[in-house]
Amino acid sequence: MKTVRKMVPDGPGRRTASQALAPVKPLPAALPATESGAGVLATKVRALRVHRELTLRDLSKRTGMSPSALSKIENGLLSPTYEKIVALANGLEVDVSELFTPVARLVSTGRRGVTRKGQGVAHRTPRYDYEMLCADVSDKQFVPLTARIKAHAIKEFPHLPRHDGEEFVYILKGEVWLHCEFYEPLRLGEGDSCYFDSSMGHAFVSGTARDAELLWVCSRNVKLPKRA
Repeated sequence: MKTVRKMVPDGPGRRTASQALAPVKPLPAALPATESGAGVLATKVRALRVHRELTLRDLSKRTGMSPSALSKIENGLLSPTYEKIVALANGLEVDVSELFTPVARLVSTGRRGVTRKGQGVAHRTPRYDYEMLCADVSDKQFVPLTARIKAHAIKEFPHLPRHDGEEFVYILKGEVWLHCEFYEPLRLGEGDSCYFDSSMGHAFVSGTARDAELLWVCSRNVKLPKRA
């Protein structure tokens, strides 16, 4: 029986040897590939949950998400926000990028990932449309993606999302406003960039009538604090 170390992500995981080891069954060599990010995410979340012999209620306790919401995600009926994706990765003890990788791959040296234009793994949420880049490379040190900012007012967010880690953004097209809990709103135009702490509540909204586009790089996910 193989053992897997429980991982503590480094922030959107690196794991410590002092954490308990849990016996697991080997994952299947390949998972069914789908065309959409929602399909890949649904398939992978269910496979990893079953692989770790977790019930929906078990995963609910690990992620702070309701069993019904988790069921909808596994059936492709709900597209979680990035904040919830990080919580899922933490609960399943994998990197965020692993949730969008159709095929389970072994980590080796000399790795390389290539994503041709428009061929990333798409994941759509009400306020952002993500394209996950180089999703075929697992256990990455950071998560690269592009995003289309569909939100045009901060009131579209029920709260400012937060998760452990750090982020870098570079504006590719249009204009955005970055709202952070400790700073005044920041306007960023094409060619501008910003680096910030992900644990600080943050959200992007488009600054014009058109959706903005940006390059978004998140550090590996870190263990989220348990809910009180």
